[in-house]
Amino acid sequence: MYVASLEHVGFDVFDAADAETGFVRAVKHQPRVVITDHLLKGGPTGAELCHRLKNDERTSHILTLLMTGVSDRRTAAGAIDLGCAIVRLKPYLPDAMIGDIEAMLRGDRLNPIPPEYDFTPVN
Repeated sequence: MYVASLEHVGFDVFDAADAETGFVRAVKHQPRVVITDHLLKGGPTGAELCHRLKNDERTSHILTLLMTGVSDRRTAAGAIDLGCAIVRLKPYLPDAMIGDIEAMLRGDRLNPIPPEYDFTPVN
């Protein structure tokens, strides 16, 4: 769903099943943005991939967007601390993703943690 939507509006998309493959492809293709899920198959998390990208001189310039189904504010804050530029909760509509990517590429300032996390506990 995401790949087709991104390609439809003109983005070139390179996908990867795991963090290691994603990192290797990021080094090779030098994308402007890497989008990753928090939970990846058999290895590092998407947040750990963002950390690796931000701490490698070959990829430190790449913007990162992490999607997660984990609605725990600590997960989002931890991902930001590891180097993810923004974190978004799933379900994440393709139009919203495209809007966030376009804003990131323009250099717009985005709330790194989604507003859904900004809640006041009910007593």
